[in-house]
Amino acid sequence: MDFARSVFTGRNNEGYSRKATAADTLSEDEDDYAAVETGEGISISAIPHYNSNSDFTPTPGGPFSALTPSMWPQDILSKLNNPPEDAKGQLDYRYDEFGFKVEEEDGPEENSSKLLGTPFIEDPQHRLKWTAYLEFTHNNEVGDLTWDKVEARLPRSEKFRQMIQQGIPHSLRSQIWMRISGALEKKHKSDMTYKEVVKASSNDHLMTSKQIEKDLLRTMPSNACFCNINSTGIPRLRRILRGLAWLYPDVGYCQGTGMIAASLLLFLEEEDTYWMMCAIIEDILPASYYSSTLIGIQADQRVLRQLLITFLPDIDLVLKEHDIELSLISLHWFLTLFASVVHMKVLLRIWDLLFYQGSVVLFQVTMGMLKMKVMYICYGMARQAK
Repeated sequence: MDFARSVFTGRNNEGYSRKATAADTLSEDEDDYAAVETGEGISISAIPHYNSNSDFTPTPGGPFSALTPSMWPQDILSKLNNPPEDAKGQLDYRYDEFGFKVEEEDGPEENSSKLLGTPFIEDPQHRLKWTAYLEFTHNNEVGDLTWDKVEARLPRSEKFRQMIQQGIPHSLRSQIWMRISGALEKKHKSDMTYKEVVKASSNDHLMTSKQIEKDLLRTMPSNACFCNINSTGIPRLRRILRGLAWLYPDVGYCQGTGMIAASLLLFLEEEDTYWMMCAIIEDILPASYYSSTLIGIQADQRVLRQLLITFLPDIDLVLKEHDIELSLISLHWFLTLFASVVHMKVLLRIWDLLFYQGSVVLFQVTMGMLKMKVMYICYGMARQAK
């Protein structure tokens, strides 16, 4: 993209091209959110805290506890902390750590993994291991190591890869994701700030703006941050998607990017989410993944089919016998980077690897999921058909 290339200096990957085309400007309160402190001068050992005017904060492992603080739905938290005496004023749903509605009968299935049945609470020893690693690799720094002294792009090593495979501590995720994906580096090198992108994209009326508006409430309807037009995440998601459509006119708007951006917004501030999306589109995924032709993702679907033929021939045979096209199942997985497929606890671990290793992880996860179900697909389905 010639236009995007002019915005991002020093970038090697090819992108998309065309004219500029769209997002409402930030209000004063929203402008404050966009400029939330992102780590400069903050010790990497410090437990993140949020200076909010509200007295309501989530309890560890409780509803909304995994969200970035600026996304906390204060109206719901106030009811949780001060249950109304009138039954009519009580909440209609329970919420999990990520803000998703949980029906009373919902719960981990009998065969679900230990990961899903365990409360989402960070292990202090795991976090200590990570901060010790960062301090060791920055031993030239005198005194307490702060995030502004940590490189914008963390150096790769076998040790670091193994640590990422074991999972990134949740309180460090936003900082680490920005540094392993190239998003922070892109942010620093860009000729335009996010605020300028929002302002520029609000001056034009994108053809895609109407579609974005239609999909805002469809993106994550079961999450408290995106369930109604007044939810915390809706204006942020709108600005990000319009900004991306303006910056990448050949991409415009794709529903897959909406799902990814909404999921990122649960854990990152708005501006960081925008730069993460730029890194995903430009660097992590192959070119033209979200273009109108979807040529990039179609190529990946052909590669996936060949992998299936080579390594899981029994599944390939079953698909052929039932005249099932694999891409009808897997294309949506790739398009949303599994955001609409797996539980959020699993998605976070997938994204830890994806942002470090790149799109090869999409193939690894898909093949792994299919291999786990090979017996059912090849034999269970056959018994049910009889």
